[in-house]
Amino acid sequence: MEDIQALLQAAFAGELAEHLAGMRAALTAQEAGTPVDLREFFRRAHSLKGAARAVEQPETERLAHVLETLLEAIVQGTRTLDGDTVPLLRAQIDAIEDAAAGGGAGPGESAGADTPPDTAPRDHGGDEMLRVSARAVEALTRSLHGVSAEVQGRVAMADGLAGVAADLATAAALLDRGDAAGAGRQVARAMAATGRLQRAQGRSEWGLDRAVAALEADAERVLMVPTQMLFDGYDRMVRELAQAQGKAASLHIEGGETVADRRVLQALRDPVLHMLRNAVGHGIEPVAARRAAGKPDQGTVAVVARAARGQFVLTVTDDGRGLDDTAIEARARASGLIAAGGATPPAEVLRALVFEQGISTATTVDEVSGRGVGLSVVADAVRRLQGSMTIAPAGGEVARGGTVVTLTVPLSLSRQTMLLVDCAGATYAVPVAAVQRVLQLDPAAVMRDGDGQVAVLDGTAVPVVALSAVLGVALAEDAGGMLSMLWLRSGIALVVDALLAVRSLVVGDPGTIAVDVPWVAGTVLLDDGAVALVLGADVVAMRARGQARGQAVVPATRVAARQRTILVVDDSITTRTLERGILEAAGYAVRLAVDGLAGLERLRAEADEIDLVVADVEMPRMDGFGLLAAVRNDPALKRIPVVMMTSRNSPDDIERGLDLGANAYVTKQEFEQGTLLSIIGQLI
Repeated sequence: MEDIQALLQAAFAGELAEHLAGMRAALTAQEAGTPVDLREFFRRAHSLKGAARAVEQPETERLAHVLETLLEAIVQGTRTLDGDTVPLLRAQIDAIEDAAAGGGAGPGESAGADTPPDTAPRDHGGDEMLRVSARAVEALTRSLHGVSAEVQGRVAMADGLAGVAADLATAAALLDRGDAAGAGRQVARAMAATGRLQRAQGRSEWGLDRAVAALEADAERVLMVPTQMLFDGYDRMVRELAQAQGKAASLHIEGGETVADRRVLQALRDPVLHMLRNAVGHGIEPVAARRAAGKPDQGTVAVVARAARGQFVLTVTDDGRGLDDTAIEARARASGLIAAGGATPPAEVLRALVFEQGISTATTVDEVSGRGVGLSVVADAVRRLQGSMTIAPAGGEVARGGTVVTLTVPLSLSRQTMLLVDCAGATYAVPVAAVQRVLQLDPAAVMRDGDGQVAVLDGTAVPVVALSAVLGVALAEDAGGMLSMLWLRSGIALVVDALLAVRSLVVGDPGTIAVDVPWVAGTVLLDDGAVALVLGADVVAMRARGQARGQAVVPATRVAARQRTILVVDDSITTRTLERGILEAAGYAVRLAVDGLAGLERLRAEADEIDLVVADVEMPRMDGFGLLAAVRNDPALKRIPVVMMTSRNSPDDIERGLDLGANAYVTKQEFEQGTLLSIIGQLI
């Protein structure tokens, strides 16, 4: 009986959280101008009353009945859902929550201005009970049956192998009796059966792979829950926290229906709590200050959740006083994060310092702020989830104030898309979401910059660092070829020995394999059974900006720039002259050819001197596609980058050019000098 009662209590906790969140969201929408669906509101109250009776919580049942009665009066028109009634409904909902948790406070008895709230929203037994949709369970069951059917299908293959063995045994017996013809027929029969079995095995492996993949996907989907569970109780906390500080604030939530891994959301509960407390404590001003600034008395904290490219993106925006860069810098200097006498960092770098331990712009220490731990706790939690976060003025309207904090973490902890790379003979995995671009770069494009090396990518000087230097392993010998590079979203270009593959892999805990190694965020199992370490992109980037920054990726003897030579192939003398002038003005040596055939002949004669080809598509004798195909099929030329320049912007033409191996495709209608030079700068 105790086990049954515990299950009922856990189920009730989940139902309570769902109904309270739904009712609070409806009241928030009402205040924003969206009418409440009173029938749905009434249904939730009625359901809560019945559920409380089932788990023997009479006080919760009584309060739910009071709420139901109040709603009935609104539905019947004897009471109006106005500015006086909404706070009363909120108080009744808070009282139900307190009663269910054992607090027993009635309406109006919740924490007041003199008693600041000191607890986070309660976790309603999420570790013991997970609410899963029936559709997800049905899909998981179907997938399990599919795997079972594929496995059972292999029994027939075992029977077939037994038949082949019997045929071969018969053939051996016939040979012993001297019946070569009969033995040959049995062998032929066995060979035919073996062929059928081979084909069946191929189909079976394919079917089993698909069934297992579907089972894995459906099993992961069971763990995906609506983001709304993350915000359970937070709207009440924001209101009471603001009230305790002489402020007024409300919480608005968008994207609560976005689904994410339950484990991700649980790991974010405390970080989101800190973000909201920070928004109220540091952002929202007292009522008098807001009036003086021409703002509404009540401040707003808006939370938006969304899924994008396998990532869970959460933004918390307030309409408060905004960021104080001067105060951040002063506190950072006092904490030693900015060297005494050092220059003021760029705004983005300066603001990122608020995520460090000990940074707080509060002038006093109270229950909400001043100790400098809030956002550092958030940053640590996000890094453990292999994510990242940023802080900036809200909407760029600095004069109006406001701050937006954005955190990005994987949607799922179990399976992620990984880029596999080789470094010093070992395979490492990097989350694809952390990579802005993968590219091959000519070592001649790497330049010296202060204590390190940089490359200009999309017009920006990006620090170039060898992954081997970050990990503290031996740097591979200079092979003299192109550099394989990961341009991370954190602004660092990592050079690796080789780019291997992109795989969707199950990410495990690093455990004892990489204990106390800060740059390891997990492990993955490779196709050959080997274990590869998952690199924490943010930690790797921080190490790359540190001591690894001074280790040369390219030997100094190869960094010296040489003049690059470009072959322009175009049948229009006007176009050739224009492009030649642009390229020579940019410091390139230029060779010319009047059509594809002439261009190919010149390439074969000067293959070692030409670094890139800019070719028109429509030309006599041999068009640009023919030239491109010839270059890619010639071992001596296929390394040379080719940029297609044409007046035709048909998607089919563009796709054909890229399929043939063009490195870039520029239409003359969109041609700009800067665009062409930027593309060439990235390729050579």
